[in-house]
Amino acid sequence: MSRGEGIKHLGSLFDKYKNQLRAPQGSVISAFCEVVEDLYGFSVPKTGVTYSVRNRTLSLRVSGPLKTEIQLKKKEILNHLKGRLGEKSAPTNIL
Repeated sequence: MSRGEGIKHLGSLFDKYKNQLRAPQGSVISAFCEVVEDLYGFSVPKTGVTYSVRNRTLSLRVSGPLKTEIQLKKKEILNHLKGRLGEKSAPTNIL
């Protein structure tokens, strides 16, 4: 940007980072626990969830009935996570 081009909007300065950076593990796990609690009313302990950034996969170490309930509603949970975290940062699978 040379002198005299006008005002550059502050939000556009961070476009480069929005496209390249991904959400860290902790924020993905927190978002997952919040989404499950908001949608279905039961809480998932953060210690029972791990996230693999490379594979974009959430792994659950929770009780059988809770895990089954989450697996049945996996598609809806993943859609909500995509809306919260963005296309690049959202997990693609729940195990």
